[in-house]
Amino acid sequence: MALSQSPPAFFRQGLSARIKLAIALTAAVAVMQLDRRFEIASPLRLGVSVILYPVSEALLMPRDFAYWAGERLQSVSQLANEVERLRDEETSNAQSLLLANQLRSDNDNLRNLLNLKSSAFPESKAGEIRASLKDGLARKVLINLGHDQGLSVGDPVINSDGVVGQVSRVFPLTAEIRLLSDEQLFVPIFLPRSGVRGITQGNGQADEFRVRYVNLAAELEEGDTIVTSGLDGLYPAGLAVGRVSVVVPAAQGQFPTVIAIPTASVARYKEVLVILRNGGTGPAALASSAPPAPVASGSSPASSANPSTPEAAIQRP
Repeated sequence: MALSQSPPAFFRQGLSARIKLAIALTAAVAVMQLDRRFEIASPLRLGVSVILYPVSEALLMPRDFAYWAGERLQSVSQLANEVERLRDEETSNAQSLLLANQLRSDNDNLRNLLNLKSSAFPESKAGEIRASLKDGLARKVLINLGHDQGLSVGDPVINSDGVVGQVSRVFPLTAEIRLLSDEQLFVPIFLPRSGVRGITQGNGQADEFRVRYVNLAAELEEGDTIVTSGLDGLYPAGLAVGRVSVVVPAAQGQFPTVIAIPTASVARYKEVLVILRNGGTGPAALASSAPPAPVASGSSPASSANPSTPEAAIQRP
């Protein structure tokens, strides 16, 4: 049966549009009042909301995703900035701590050096290492003391840990110091544990030297303490020189190979103490860097002008 396409009889009676509108509005107001009082449309609203909820959620998903993505990107950016700030702060704190430790170490070393000067070596000058000099097997440093401060060639140089080296050249305001690792520096030494004597000689390696002319029957061990013997008349006896690090037993008819590490490190401390042998007046030829002539056979050791050579060190009582 086909549905009729004609309007209901109510509307066919020819009521005016205003009357129809008034009736519709009155019905709507009545329904609203009844719903407010008796909630007659609640089931309908509930059903419609259940049906439309998935649709509204689907429509809101792009907006929610945009909000979520924006917050996530902002959080990641803030986190990255915070991590960078903490890293910078940690680096700054580490550098400050390192600098504070270095300053504390330098102050302790300088205090010990000044105490050593006043108690044991009143005729001495405290200075500072300004540069490191290397040429082949030569190991030297430059200090901020020179002729004007009373230095002379051959003056021993120490720090609070022990022997550093010896003055090799002197200028008006600076001086070159030959280190224990320099192959041209020789220092008579003594090993208290074994009672062995010998002479140090650098091998050109940083923070390393050899102990030469050791008794063939000497019993040496790694870790043995090395101090100055005082036989050269330059370095007072008992100053720390180093510790034995390598011992290779002597071959037939040869001296044992002994390698040691200096106690006084110029990389650790920059402050040094120069012991003035001439009371700060200095000899006439202060700026000469050439070694004096070797001691002739039978001559007195006291006449040697270069007591840092092995011959002078061995002959001196």
